[in-house]
Amino acid sequence: MPRPVKSEHHRWATVNYIHHNPVRHGYVTQWQDWPFSSAEQYLADVGRDEAIRLWHQYPVLGMGEGWDPPEM
Repeated sequence: MPRPVKSEHHRWATVNYIHHNPVRHGYVTQWQDWPFSSAEQYLADVGRDEAIRLWHQYPVLGMGEGWDPPEM
């Protein structure tokens, strides 16, 4: 079920979660290696340094826990 984005923090954490999910599941080692991801375009748009800053400022934390096991 879709959930509304509640804040700027939630927005960026969600972007990080979406890009990191294939890595979390062990399908790839880097975001941009997942062929169905927008990560390559995202990195081109914001730049690597800004993406790293956003990753640290808006961590995924427990997002996704209980949704599906990491080993899926």
